[in-house]
Amino acid sequence: MGGAKSAKGKGKGKATTKSSGVISPWVKQSAAVAAPTWRSAGKATGKGKTAAGKSASKGGFTSKGKVKGKGKGKGKKKGPASFDSEYWVSKLEEENRTELTGTYTGTIAKYVFKQGWGFIAPDDPESLPPKAKKALKQQHAAAEAEGKTVSDPSWLYFRKPDVDRELFPLANETAVTFEVYVDVKGAGAHNIAGA
Repeated sequence: MGGAKSAKGKGKGKATTKSSGVISPWVKQSAAVAAPTWRSAGKATGKGKTAAGKSASKGGFTSKGKVKGKGKGKGKKKGPASFDSEYWVSKLEEENRTELTGTYTGTIAKYVFKQGWGFIAPDDPESLPPKAKKALKQQHAAAEAEGKTVSDPSWLYFRKPDVDRELFPLANETAVTFEVYVDVKGAGAHNIAGA
């Protein structure tokens, strides 16, 4: 049997025939043959980036075909500003609030968590101060002029910092007590606490 014969499909041994200068890709090559490099002008650091932190190819694409950078939802805060945020302070200064006397009862009619505002339905809208009633009428007339639908003309607007922190998370139909204010936009509720 033996000898230096090369046969197809027999064993896993190496063929001992001499090569004619053609390099076989399945045979381990010596270090003298250099593999091609696919790098950009900068030194590559892996994952499609150069040492300067820029993408190694045009358009921000990596070798895997994924786009790097900010996409939908990346780097964006979800929900309203925190209670102690300067955002609420600046909003308060812009609107020139005038707080009216009296404490009233009502229920949370609607609260939009992601934006941090809502409406309160007063239990007795007729008991509100005359200034507040007048501001509510003007506020709702302006909203209808803009093409918005007004669910209930007696609802009072409120924002997240106007509510006691212990009431969160707010749920519709929660009984509350509140005070009223008027500002450049109309009337609203503040100092909202559980009833």
